[in-house]
Amino acid sequence: MHASHLAVIAASVAMFAAHPASAQARIDGRFDANGQPIRMVCTGTGRPAVVVDAGMGTAPVEDPGWQGIAAKIAAVTRVCLADRAGLGDSPPSRKSPRTSGDAAAELHAALKQAGVSGPYLLVGHSVGGLHAQVFASQYPDDVAGLVLVSSTHPDQMTTWLSLLPARAPDEAQAITEARSFLTGMLEDPMKNEEHLDISASAAQARQLTTLGDKPVIVATHSSSYRMVPGLAEPLAITLEEATQRMQKQFLSLSSNARQHIAAKAGHGLPHEDPAFVVENILEGVKAVRGTEASP
Repeated sequence: MHASHLAVIAASVAMFAAHPASAQARIDGRFDANGQPIRMVCTGTGRPAVVVDAGMGTAPVEDPGWQGIAAKIAAVTRVCLADRAGLGDSPPSRKSPRTSGDAAAELHAALKQAGVSGPYLLVGHSVGGLHAQVFASQYPDDVAGLVLVSSTHPDQMTTWLSLLPARAPDEAQAITEARSFLTGMLEDPMKNEEHLDISASAAQARQLTTLGDKPVIVATHSSSYRMVPGLAEPLAITLEEATQRMQKQFLSLSSNARQHIAAKAGHGLPHEDPAFVVENILEGVKAVRGTEASP
């Protein structure tokens, strides 16, 4: 799906609008989220409001990739980009370490403070997808659906670690480095730039078991991508096959779920293939509007 398909989807989404777009002013500011200021920019009109939760270390308000994606979505519906605590123009959190639950609670509060009405179509990339799963678990009435963009799976890092061979004195340096990285991410929140407790966040995300029939769109990176660089190809393939299986597991979150796999783009989908991300988001908007319009 690319340019011609994108035009068809956008036109179809407009036809499916269950609620005519109302006059909604641009929102651009910092909003109080339980004492934590969160920078948010919202543009476009209509429902559902699309809310973006970006990957680790990415401030979507300032990020050119997400800005371009938001501009396309704003032609069809409301879209909000929010910078998590410590990113972009959002000051650092006083709490450290943090969890996905903290990120979800702050995003939820900021949306309310900004006057953005739900339920929302949450778009989560990478670790932002983990946060989106927790948001959906904590605030189910405020969630219209999910678009998971090469999203972190709650079992992702523990699964990868389990697939690495037993430690050996003559093992390849890439294996040693991969084991050290995964262990550090799971055990020490200070090893990542947002001081995120990955293990606690994964446990929170596992609380999400179903969204019923709410739309879930799974936008997965190409199976040719190698998430852990430098590993010998047989082991790299094993890890990617496990990743692809975990991506498919997201389909069990809803009876109204579908998956699209990028032809070539890797984990950085918002920058490597933004048109693919736009297509998936617009499909989610169309699905939400179809669900709301059905008796």
